[in-house]
Amino acid sequence: MKAIVCKEFGPLENVGYIDIPDPVPGPKQVLVKIRVSSVGFMDTLMIEGRYQLKPPLPYIPGACGAGDVVAIGSEVTSVKVGDRVSFLNYYGAFAEMIATDEHTCVVLPDHMDYEQAATYRLSYSPAYLALKYRANLKPGETFVITGASGGVGLAAIRLAKNMGARVIGVIGREEKRDIVRETGADEVINYNTQDLRETILALTNGRGADVILDVVGGDVFDTCMRCVARLGRVIVMGFTSGRISEVKVNRLLLKNCSIHGVWLGDWMTNDIEGFRRMNGELLELAAQGKIPTLISERFALQDVVKAMRLLLSRETVGKIVIQNT
Repeated sequence: MKAIVCKEFGPLENVGYIDIPDPVPGPKQVLVKIRVSSVGFMDTLMIEGRYQLKPPLPYIPGACGAGDVVAIGSEVTSVKVGDRVSFLNYYGAFAEMIATDEHTCVVLPDHMDYEQAATYRLSYSPAYLALKYRANLKPGETFVITGASGGVGLAAIRLAKNMGARVIGVIGREEKRDIVRETGADEVINYNTQDLRETILALTNGRGADVILDVVGGDVFDTCMRCVARLGRVIVMGFTSGRISEVKVNRLLLKNCSIHGVWLGDWMTNDIEGFRRMNGELLELAAQGKIPTLISERFALQDVVKAMRLLLSRETVGKIVIQNT
């Protein structure tokens, strides 16, 4: 089969598009012919050797995808040959096929196509974990999302509106304002042209935001810590700015606020039943049409590096997907 293979950590261009043997499923694994996979920041960080998990080399990048089950292991019970499934791992998706553990698979309902199946678990899953399971966002609360035009950002906006919150989206490029507003944000702030702290405080009558989900880190996170409300919650999910911030814990004390770390990968690995339950809840929302997916760009498998470079440019809105012909 064809696959994108990383033999050495470093620049994205180090990966190769090559022929490798077809994978063989183990007793508890499912062999999936991949139709669509999605591109995320985690994929780029892992190739560069900057992610918190370093897979054994060589490896196939790509965390999430969807396709058709073509074989199953002898101990698999919840999936059968012919099922349409999505899967979520740390790596292995940028290929024509994957042998993945049974518990990583979700059988798709008829209403869900491959593109939504390949993307919702990298966008809605972490956002839902953050808002419902960690921060317990409540109706009427003010919610701020940084990186609002990305896949997780747009997902968080929709989920927060479904939960009855007031949503403030934070962007860094003016051309992304309309899509963030159209997705459901009540207010949009461009931190490059507006004072982020003063604007949030003005929009909340000086109180600050009840819940802030930050995927940017760096200076943006530092500012978020200065405009969270008393008893508020700040969710740390990523550092797309490249700088991991440090927290002065006296800020937590003075505002009786809290910081929640959200790493979907650790949670889904260590709480398989909880992850299954959450996926079931998300599929119910999908059936109700409440978590649509916005696809920004589509690339062929051999053009994965171009897709990742586009993602890193921050010029896209929504998700980038890889299509296998």
